[in-house]
Amino acid sequence: MTDVHPFPTATAAPLGPAILHPTDFGPRGAAALAHAVALALKTHGRLSLLHIRGVDEAGPTRNGVAPVADLLVRWGRLQPDERFAALQPRLGFSAACLDVPARSVSEGVIEHFANHPVELAVLTTHAHSGLSYWFAGSLSRRALRQADAMILFLREGQRGVVDPQTGAIRLARALIPVDGRIPAAKAIERARALLDTLAAPVELRLLHVGDAAPPDCPRDLPLTLAQGPVAEAILDAARRFHADLIIMPTAGKRGLLAAFRNSVSARVLDDARWPVLSVPAG
Repeated sequence: MTDVHPFPTATAAPLGPAILHPTDFGPRGAAALAHAVALALKTHGRLSLLHIRGVDEAGPTRNGVAPVADLLVRWGRLQPDERFAALQPRLGFSAACLDVPARSVSEGVIEHFANHPVELAVLTTHAHSGLSYWFAGSLSRRALRQADAMILFLREGQRGVVDPQTGAIRLARALIPVDGRIPAAKAIERARALLDTLAAPVELRLLHVGDAAPPDCPRDLPLTLAQGPVAEAILDAARRFHADLIIMPTAGKRGLLAAFRNSVSARVLDDARWPVLSVPAG
């Protein structure tokens, strides 16, 4: 597995993607936080930590970016006596904590999607609540129809592609299922652009469960054809390919909700052996 490391050195203002990570600062979300910070570092991104509190709870009682600074110290990017806020330009990315009162975590996250530009979100899914934790209710449906964000889903307790001790992104192979009904070319182009910012080669392979390649498959990527139940075929192909990541194209803004209410996407995500990156075609 390729280690995408060390981190870049930069002195310019962050110009990379707007990255969102909802967090309760608890240990169950530690891996997802590490992914959000490592991706912000590598892409020179603008990271927003979204801390959702109850509408009747008191305001924040801690420095919300302290967990980011703690990771940077662990990864050797920051000295214990250095102030993260003063060094953000040198590190080449920014981070801020938004303390948002809301009736529920999912409502707070969806409201943020609706009112702020987000290019990449890093979300933790949970074993018992799964995708319904994020995508339930009319508010979710309205906001997600307008969302154009790529979303990296990490199952609680999953290892993922970031080493939490060093911050290295270990990503060598990614599998991209294409079904022929979703125009996947633009989504694949977006995913490749994101992977290119990681400054290391990632081997991509397309998978189609059917008899012939869909017409819009990129010709420069190898394609595997498979038969059988779709979810099982995707998971089997990921295992055989030794994939580190599964990239799921979705049909643009209005297709995001439908894709993750679909049983195939839900079963792939719930398998929990691989992180899943959803990419709207836009």
